[in-house]
Amino acid sequence: MTPEPRDPQPHSQPFARLGEAFAVALCLLAFLTLWVSSRWAVAAVQIGIYALALGWLAAFARRGVPVRFHPLVVILALAALWPLLQLALGRTAYVWATENAALDWFTRLAVFFLALQAFHSESRSLRARRLLLWFGFAAAVQASLQKFTAPERIFWLFPTELTGVMGPFVYHNQYAAFIETVLPLALVAALQQRERSWLYAAVAAVMIASVIAGESRAGAFVLFLETLAVLALWKRRARWSWRRMWPAAAVTALFALAFVAVMGSGPLWQKLRRADPWGERRQLTYSSVEMALDRPWTGFGLGAWSVAYPAYARFDDGLFDNQAHNDWAQWAAEGGIPFFLLMLALAVLLVRPALATVWGIGLLGVLLHCLVDYHFQQRPAFGYYYFALAGLAVAARLPPSRWWCKLPSPGESKSGQGELCHESSSLTR
Repeated sequence: MTPEPRDPQPHSQPFARLGEAFAVALCLLAFLTLWVSSRWAVAAVQIGIYALALGWLAAFARRGVPVRFHPLVVILALAALWPLLQLALGRTAYVWATENAALDWFTRLAVFFLALQAFHSESRSLRARRLLLWFGFAAAVQASLQKFTAPERIFWLFPTELTGVMGPFVYHNQYAAFIETVLPLALVAALQQRERSWLYAAVAAVMIASVIAGESRAGAFVLFLETLAVLALWKRRARWSWRRMWPAAAVTALFALAFVAVMGSGPLWQKLRRADPWGERRQLTYSSVEMALDRPWTGFGLGAWSVAYPAYARFDDGLFDNQAHNDWAQWAAEGGIPFFLLMLALAVLLVRPALATVWGIGLLGVLLHCLVDYHFQQRPAFGYYYFALAGLAVAARLPPSRWWCKLPSPGESKSGQGELCHESSSLTR
């Protein structure tokens, strides 16, 4: 998280400030209203995102700001067009849900594109990551205190009948997915900051302990894998010996054990000791695979899983199954094999920036967690946040000589366009 030289492109400063405002608005508005079931909460976030998109277009038209591109833009554009194709062909079991899915994917595309444009500067990327780190820590503290003092009230104020609530997250596994994206930030800071290493180690430990207290089995497992991955990647990137790394790792482990002892881990261990802990999820996945095989080319329509699923149900426990509890299987069932391949391509394209930044490893952790849960289906705001973070990670790794190209504004001559593209590699990441 060491600051690097400022962005030498003064014409990009206005939109960069909008990008910072976008990060703040997304963290505060999207996350703090996750528990709200009314449509206005999601609509307010969507309106804010598209307002920022219009702001970027205005800045481009007026100043000719740089346009940064990455293949993920194409993947997300195709994902947004796919539900429109399903609607045009009449291949959806639930028109309204597929229309909403199209809007969600277009919004995710807009979020990724905006983040890609706004966070090319390391100084602004650093501020965004710091904001996210401390917001994640505050969320972990608040969620833990709320769980033990008022589990039936969100923010100690708003009553709810839901179980497993962690802060504004109404589902403890989605809370775990959020922590999966911010834990690597704390771990990297603990390794990087010599004087305050213990502070960031404590922050990471609080996050880990909160997920264990929240009883997320897959979340705890993914956090363990992420911790090992961050240590291995940092060792390779910084060329450190294990002897140099063990103090930060040991302090984090000690803090985590202490916080887990305070918060407790009994309920999580009881879940892990079940005879068949993944029984229901496995049956839902089998049904989703059967759905995908029945409609391999078009699927049942994005967002239409709950409507099409009853015909393929393998059990009936008297409860309404709203999602497949496996995003990958649900993508195949709703969108067919082509959409599943789009999501697979998305995951592959995220590997390089995630590994290169180290702190972006949480992006892959969430996709791994998606094998047993639904993080992109029920709460649209989490998907917007995820692709904002993906844009942040990709922007940090874009080679300027290849991707940074300033397109001419409408008032500029196209004859000089070639001179507007950066060919030097002096801007390091």
